[in-house]
Amino acid sequence: MKRVTLADIARATGFSVNTVSRALNDKGDVSPETRETIRSTAQQLGYRPDRLARGLRTQSTRVIGVVVTDVANPFFGALVKSISHAARSRDYRVILQDSDESVEHEQEAIEVLLSERIDGILICPVQIDRAPIERLARSGLPFVLVGRYFDDLATDYAIPDDRQGGYLAAKHLIDLGHRRIGMINGPEWISSAVERRDGFVAAHREASLSVDERLILHRALTTAEGHRAARELLKDHPDVTAIATYSDYVALGVATAVRETGRSIPDDIALIGFDDIDIAASLAVPLSTIRAPIRELGFQGVDLLCEKIAGGVEPPVRRRLPVELVPRRSTLGCDPRAQQPPGDVLREQGLDSRNEKTSPSCGGR
Repeated sequence: MKRVTLADIARATGFSVNTVSRALNDKGDVSPETRETIRSTAQQLGYRPDRLARGLRTQSTRVIGVVVTDVANPFFGALVKSISHAARSRDYRVILQDSDESVEHEQEAIEVLLSERIDGILICPVQIDRAPIERLARSGLPFVLVGRYFDDLATDYAIPDDRQGGYLAAKHLIDLGHRRIGMINGPEWISSAVERRDGFVAAHREASLSVDERLILHRALTTAEGHRAARELLKDHPDVTAIATYSDYVALGVATAVRETGRSIPDDIALIGFDDIDIAASLAVPLSTIRAPIRELGFQGVDLLCEKIAGGVEPPVRRRLPVELVPRRSTLGCDPRAQQPPGDVLREQGLDSRNEKTSPSCGGR
């Protein structure tokens, strides 16, 4: 179909192209009656503004790009939704790209967005190779990293406090009496995986417990990968009584593997995830997790990007958002007082977090 132009609207209304343009762009010196006539005619003709042409005139397209690593992961679905809401509140629109944890796809996504003359980019980097992010930095386009970061690149970012999350997950399990705790983590080149492992280790050291590195597997970002890693972990280390995972998405696969080995959650294996995606509380055994501030992460990322677009930010700005423990039945269900905070449960039983005694209602610790 032929694209409707300002000239078409001018011919249909009898007004000049300049008057039509001023009416559609909310400029002054146009009466309310004329403005309404022109807008009504434009709508009837199916007129769509030429975003690129407008961008050339105003030096702003009011569009931002978003690149995530896996749109199938519910965490990124919720994050994109938050970003979209935040962008819309600032009169921006979003173009979404999925890198699928591939450096090549990430580079392609960046090139596509640069060609669209967008105002800025929010990107969760793949991190296998920093070349795409360095290319983005050289382009001069404002951008902000979300969810992951490079500690040796001067880039702006907004991330959850992943180290605190790894610490809270491990401490929760230790406080419940677990001593053989596995961790199915993301790959070691991902900043969030590194920080969650650091927190996991810190909780063990605080409790004067050694960390068995054989129980930490750095290989799972998806449900399928979580399933495979859990089967391997439970086969090689059948004495494991609890597992902390990189994400709730990974934990879904771990839960399946636990059932396939003839064990149950939480009676045989306590399981804790990370993110607190919507489905976590609705599973047959509700999943304990570390709640990431997904909504706040999206809004903070958009706010920071808009400040950069406006030229009001001195780089680098680094925002680390707090996380919180959300205990549910997947770790507490073996105790009849599962809804109580784990610290209170232990104190009522006369147990200290460093005591090797175990709860009589939870076997195998």
